[in-house]
Amino acid sequence: MNKTEKVALRESIIVVLMGAAINFPLQTYLLWLTIDNWEWSDPLKISIFIQIIITVVALLRVYAIRMRFQRGKF
Repeated sequence: MNKTEKVALRESIIVVLMGAAINFPLQTYLLWLTIDNWEWSDPLKISIFIQIIITVVALLRVYAIRMRFQRGKF
């Protein structure tokens, strides 16, 4: 495995682990918010709302990690 592949593997592992660490609590919170607080009962509406939020968070997270790797700070 060459240096580029090792860096790419390290970056991928960090992205996936940070995604799991961020998305699980975020999804749990959003489910609680939509079902218990807002009393939504339509599964499609809940799924679309949560998917939009998680997608935006994922884009920001991956962008931030990628920029740190480009600058050599990870």
